[in-house]
Amino acid sequence: MSQTTLSVVAPVYCEGDHLPEFVAALTAELIQLKSTSGLNYEIILVDDGSSDNTWAVMRTLTAQHANLRCLRLSRNFGKDAALSAGLAAASGDAVITMDSDMQHPASLIPEMVALWRSGNVDVVDVRKQERQVETLLSKLCAMSFYRIFRMLTSYDLQGSGDFKLLDRKVVEAWKSLDERKLFYRGLTSWMGFRHEQIMFTPCRRCGGSSKWSMARRVTLAVDSMTSFSGKPLLLIGIITLLFYALSFFVGCETLWSYATGQARSGFTTVILLILLTGSAILTGLCIMSAYLHHAFIELKGRPRYLLAETLEAHTTDS
Repeated sequence: MSQTTLSVVAPVYCEGDHLPEFVAALTAELIQLKSTSGLNYEIILVDDGSSDNTWAVMRTLTAQHANLRCLRLSRNFGKDAALSAGLAAASGDAVITMDSDMQHPASLIPEMVALWRSGNVDVVDVRKQERQVETLLSKLCAMSFYRIFRMLTSYDLQGSGDFKLLDRKVVEAWKSLDERKLFYRGLTSWMGFRHEQIMFTPCRRCGGSSKWSMARRVTLAVDSMTSFSGKPLLLIGIITLLFYALSFFVGCETLWSYATGQARSGFTTVILLILLTGSAILTGLCIMSAYLHHAFIELKGRPRYLLAETLEAHTTDS
């Protein structure tokens, strides 16, 4: 009977300066876990088209750690695509996904594995008990996104991130999905299975800064909501009904004024109606364009990512 293995997948983007520290801390935790539970492990790092020395550092690390495998994407495809590449390459009976900036503490891995080994859990979802230090605008945007997402899809992702443990059958289910536009934390909730949550407080970044600009966050929010729910399309009908109602009242007021001889110049009314009509039409076009963009991406059928290079270790950990 083959021995149970654990795969740890971490996407990497311009993290070369502190990557050795992350791998050392993660390896130490996994070696300790192996000594206490007999659980073999592998670490899979996915370079998402880094522009710094990240790949050179990864090449050095593979010569030092036997259980380390490294994948390099041909360009920056995005974090969810990098996670998808790592999940496709992982061979473990369970797979843990986590960030490489050390905000996800490796010390939680034994607790995650213990929950999974109880036999009652397929997905261990590690959620933030509180958000890390960030601007008020970022907090408000995140809070708004989670509330709107829950309203549109009924999935509560408050505090959820990419720090998760997936059973092998969940990983196989993920690999069967054909979507090009991915939202990892949303899809793992959508797939179902048996979930268990662990709450944690994020650690400070060990170096560098977040690569998520406000524009990228807004794009992710729009892509996530439109890929999981068609309800925004209903807003077009609601806006239309509201405009019809407004037009009806304005029309009644105009006819009453005409019938009673109190008709006035309609310049202001005409301008307001034009502005309202134009706003309603443009709002509808914006909503439809978001869905057309998804359809355009999916119909082309291009792969989620392209691999440029892989690295396998040839030495053994001490």
